[in-house]
Amino acid sequence: MIKFTVITIKSERDYDEVLKREIPTYLIDNDVIERLRNYVGLKCDTITIEYPYYDSDYLSTYYEHYSQKFKKYEKCCCRLHLEKADNYYGYITLRPTVSGTKLGKTYIDPHLLLDKEAYLMLEKYEAHISGQNFDIKCFPWQRQQTDISVCAHTATWTVIRYFGNKYKNYADTTIGSIVEKIKNDWGRKTPSLGLNPVQISDIFKEYGFSPLIVGGEKRIDYQFIDEIMSYIESGLPMVGFLSPLEHAISIIGHGKINYSILENTEMIEQLADKEVKVIPHTRLISSIYVMDDRYFPYMEVPVGLPNKESDVEYGINELYYAVVPLYNQMQLVYSEVYARMLTWIKAKVMNWEEINVCRIYIASSNSLKRNAAESETMTQELKDAVINLSLPKFVWCIDLSGIENYKNHLTSGKIIIDATSATWEAEPWILRHDLERIEYRDYDNDPNIVYSVKVKMNPYRMYTNNLEQIY
Repeated sequence: MIKFTVITIKSERDYDEVLKREIPTYLIDNDVIERLRNYVGLKCDTITIEYPYYDSDYLSTYYEHYSQKFKKYEKCCCRLHLEKADNYYGYITLRPTVSGTKLGKTYIDPHLLLDKEAYLMLEKYEAHISGQNFDIKCFPWQRQQTDISVCAHTATWTVIRYFGNKYKNYADTTIGSIVEKIKNDWGRKTPSLGLNPVQISDIFKEYGFSPLIVGGEKRIDYQFIDEIMSYIESGLPMVGFLSPLEHAISIIGHGKINYSILENTEMIEQLADKEVKVIPHTRLISSIYVMDDRYFPYMEVPVGLPNKESDVEYGINELYYAVVPLYNQMQLVYSEVYARMLTWIKAKVMNWEEINVCRIYIASSNSLKRNAAESETMTQELKDAVINLSLPKFVWCIDLSGIENYKNHLTSGKIIIDATSATWEAEPWILRHDLERIEYRDYDNDPNIVYSVKVKMNPYRMYTNNLEQIY
């Protein structure tokens, strides 16, 4: 019989004195207690223990690995359901693995854990408890199991599990399945000696992605961070590799946007591209959010170096590689899109504002059209063009805003680019506009013909569908 035991959390001592007493000893250790006390603490007021719980993710490794050991490993897990003020915030699975690795599949709403502004990739998951269904909007997390799965396996699992829930054409998976798909040229798969970016890329290919490996050299400019931030803005979680820590994480969002920088003329001059007066939006962001199996969900990583207030012991400067699971058939990458933008701005193909903040991101055409249809601030002529144009499944977007418009979350110029375009194509744009004119190409007829519509437009609300804002 499944038993549900309700624990009221009145003080942090309850984790040691009550929770530990109610959970089977093979499922809990001091590491679990310490992490729950430090990261959850009094943020929840009720924990419901569900035991036994048969977790498909743990069982995928149990049958392949733990069942073959001489030492007996249990099959049963338990779940800790977290509540505050009668609101359900998700669960943590405890599994019967070795000490220090017992925190298994975890789905926690970031609203429970975060008390600062963040922009995260979140997806809805379900928890079935005593015949009731509860929704959790979150990003998945778990600790590595050390022998069968290490940090890179775990980071990859979080990304694929996210996509498996978000899109029907990406299969959900287990950590055991990922281990089995590893291509290893230098020996056995377990115990794992770690994974490299190429192996992670190969795993993503197994699940239908067209992965991109970025990084590999330490830069003194913004280019690498700009690229990473742009893929974050696109709602694409990725696996990052840290050096010299030799550790892998999943990157799932960014922190607060520092609008005050735009009040400083010297900072504007420093951050703007030297070729044209455009400031990448990414340079106003001072942190990213990651899922790191050594800590807990939703850790903030500063741009630059960590300090005593940082969530983790490293900064973005230690990010060396990232493996981005791009969608199939997508050819153009960030660096190529950015280069095209510079060419068009220098050529003054449209009357964009003199100093612009640019946001570069990928969007699905369905989301872009839906956003246009629902917009209360977008001019009708532009709405009609975006909604009625034939677009590929995914497009690159460049949003351009003068400084005052940007601070008010408004867009005054936009370029929509065919993400499937060949890299040598000089004019891959489908639609572009300033505040006086809309230009577009009709790919259903002759894409070489440029249609132009003169119209007086007002700036409109930015597209923000890829990330969810957390306060």
